[in-house]
Amino acid sequence: MPSNKSVSDAPIAQFTNCRILRDRRLQREDLWVREGKILNPEKLFFDEKGSADVQLDCKGSIIAPGFIDVQINGGFGVDFSLATDDFKSGIDLVSQKILSHGVTSFCPTLVTSPPSVYHQVTVGIRSWTPTPDFLPLTFRPVRR
Repeated sequence: MPSNKSVSDAPIAQFTNCRILRDRRLQREDLWVREGKILNPEKLFFDEKGSADVQLDCKGSIIAPGFIDVQINGGFGVDFSLATDDFKSGIDLVSQKILSHGVTSFCPTLVTSPPSVYHQVTVGIRSWTPTPDFLPLTFRPVRR
């Protein structure tokens, strides 16, 4: 039987009730993650005798790879620096359209602008409530 000495003591997260993109198809199965890396559940169970430290119910959500854009000033005809009464629909449009480019998360940013623009845009951002549909694979359970 293989030695477990090289096996990490880091917590293991089990994402349950999820659909995973594998071989270009959505499959219903659990996803096991340790230190941000996807684990083979058979090796975890049989070789390491491991189990989940935390279970997260994805409630049928899709888990798929995606890019995170940490600085985006807008897109698709929307400029986040332009304070408008319809800020929510602009950011919603970008949220939907950017998916086709592989981006699943983003951080809206502003180009250098006068203080009055920051104030107006901040009010718009506060009125917008994002609804996350996924859990990032970089999830790190808290050690206790």
